[in-house]
Amino acid sequence: MGLLEMALFAGIGLIAGLIGGLLGIGGSTVFIPAASIIIAPDQQVYQAAAMILNFFVAGTATITHHRAGAIDFRIVRKLVPAAVLFVLLGVGVSNRLDGTVLERLFGGLLLILALTEGWRMWSNFKARQAGLKTNPASSEEESTVPRTTFPVLSGIGGVMGFMGGLLGIGGGTIAVPGLRFVARLPLRNSIAVAAAVTLPMAVIGAIYKNFSLSELKGPDGATLSATQSIGIALTIVPTAILGSWIGARLVHRLPLPVIRGCFITLLVVAGFRMLDPFAP
Repeated sequence: MGLLEMALFAGIGLIAGLIGGLLGIGGSTVFIPAASIIIAPDQQVYQAAAMILNFFVAGTATITHHRAGAIDFRIVRKLVPAAVLFVLLGVGVSNRLDGTVLERLFGGLLLILALTEGWRMWSNFKARQAGLKTNPASSEEESTVPRTTFPVLSGIGGVMGFMGGLLGIGGGTIAVPGLRFVARLPLRNSIAVAAAVTLPMAVIGAIYKNFSLSELKGPDGATLSATQSIGIALTIVPTAILGSWIGARLVHRLPLPVIRGCFITLLVVAGFRMLDPFAP
């Protein structure tokens, strides 16, 4: 990796961490498409590096949430077995798919996330128009009865793990909506639990993905190596952590609709770019 590539990866890591800190999402959601567009498509290697990134991001978040007393470890213990099992399955499936197919799947996920964020913005706008509170921290439906049975949480953990292994994304992208709307947990608890479950899931997924890279081929037909992904991870992790720290503080200073609007635009552009079979 040359100095220019290192600088580009470091810059992408900073942006990924910044957006992750602003919106509470995993840095890999930004890192993978940004690296594919700015540097060159190399989906398998980027996913392997992203899983290492997810470990550090989730680890930092888990420590913070634990200190705040927001993690319910009874729920974590029910989620982890399925998440770990299915992340292995997801990585196994991703290793058998062509990198271009994975790019298309990732692009589709980005467009789904864009629609989700757009719907949230529209719902908040309508709520403000109706004179209702829109602060997530104050609008939790505490009156609903949580559904934290083993089958429900295992289902959420399984989907979380499989999608994380298949696409290299952090677990929160899938788990937070699942915990909120299926398990009926409050938002703060959903975020904290998702981070705690992502930690072991990312460790197992990263080990499996990186060790199996030597069995895969890159876009140019050359055999891949964990040295590539680990080198990228070492470059992006420090700047991603810095960006996350900055983003977590900016979120209290910038108008949230502006932040979300920029993020949705980024998701749409990156999503269509990764879905375009004729893109250079």
